[in-house]
Amino acid sequence: MNRPLASLLIVGIPLALSACGKSEATVVKATPEAVKEVVQQETKEAVATAPVESVKADEVLKTDQPQQAAPAPTTAPLSPFAVTDSLSGLGDFGSGEPIERQDLPERGVIAFKVAKDQSTFAPMEHWEQYNFPFQSKRWGRYSVRISYSLKSSTLGVQFKFGDLRLKKTLVSTSGATKRLYIGDIYIPQGGDQFMAFYTPNGVAWSTFVLEEVALVPTQEGEEVKPTEDGSLQLLAKDATTWSENMRYEPKPEKNCLGFWTEKEDFAEWEFTVDKAGKYNVTVHQGCGAGGGSEVAIQLGEQALTFKVQDTGGFQKWAPVNVGELEIKEPGTYRLAVKPQSKNGGAIMDVQKIILAPVS
Repeated sequence: MNRPLASLLIVGIPLALSACGKSEATVVKATPEAVKEVVQQETKEAVATAPVESVKADEVLKTDQPQQAAPAPTTAPLSPFAVTDSLSGLGDFGSGEPIERQDLPERGVIAFKVAKDQSTFAPMEHWEQYNFPFQSKRWGRYSVRISYSLKSSTLGVQFKFGDLRLKKTLVSTSGATKRLYIGDIYIPQGGDQFMAFYTPNGVAWSTFVLEEVALVPTQEGEEVKPTEDGSLQLLAKDATTWSENMRYEPKPEKNCLGFWTEKEDFAEWEFTVDKAGKYNVTVHQGCGAGGGSEVAIQLGEQALTFKVQDTGGFQKWAPVNVGELEIKEPGTYRLAVKPQSKNGGAIMDVQKIILAPVS
């Protein structure tokens, strides 16, 4: 979705959540052993799913098993944190691509550096393949970002994660490095994962250089808009979780942000307001480990802090009034919840945050 850069005035704050890091991106290297386990299976279906530019009609991979038709490509929406220049209407390289926000957090980003001498790269007869086996600590939604340079005019590429295929036609960067978001994926559970990136044959390190593939946490649900009475309900399901362990728990009996065991993990909501005013902030939190962690709520340069209450259980919710924030003009904002201290094994669980207009 396109949003004016000038309107993105809100940055997140530290908040704490319970289970019920450092602010640098995690860099993962693919090992030869892990690649060997997946390449055989991946190569049987890679031709069927490779970019159309890389496979001719008579170039069919011969295997003992019949090839299945590639599933229709899934079109993923633009990441909610990606905005387009409101003055020109064009993104980077004048292409209409979304511009990455300048204050993009690094917490929870999973980055894969690509080098020519790494086992990540697996050239095939009709295409070139980059394999990325990895482990994730948590489930959640991520935007797929690539950093690359391209000397040719265009190049068709494809990204694969499970049954999901993301197809993209890259345009020339004239040798410069460019970052580009190609769509979103959802990791359904923590543990061993595998993803792959495909290009036509014979382009690697000649006309095309893939420098990095990164998974960037993105918004789980919808953009928040005011209700009829002007209040804003920031639900757990609509947060972006900039985290390595904390996550949205979708089970009906939970429906909250949980596993908040690391102080560096934080949550962020984006919302739009139509009129200026002061808002009373109430956090609906639960904690069964004694409470006492200090948490901050941040809206731009404004900050409120509160201490987590022990409610007798992590899914026993108690509303905690933390004070007032002022929005000085209509627009799109970000509110973040970040822990300032951690008392015990987990900070808290969060069901929702309510911003109610002060009459």
